[in-house]
Amino acid sequence: MTVEHRRGAERRSGKDRRQIDNGPPTNYERRRAIEARQPELIEVHMSEDEIRALGFVFEQATASVRG
Repeated sequence: MTVEHRRGAERRSGKDRRQIDNGPPTNYERRRAIEARQPELIEVHMSEDEIRALGFVFEQATASVRG
């Protein structure tokens, strides 16, 4: 597809409508209800071997450094 062909199909006016401040949206323009984007969490039980296979490394609980 050439540049000339793409310009012929352009339907946007090129005018930036944000240059005019029309104030906040009216009640009609606002969304009626806000859908909360809640993450879906599940608990997965894994053995230490499965966790190590994913690349996690366990530190020894008895290895403490005191000076």
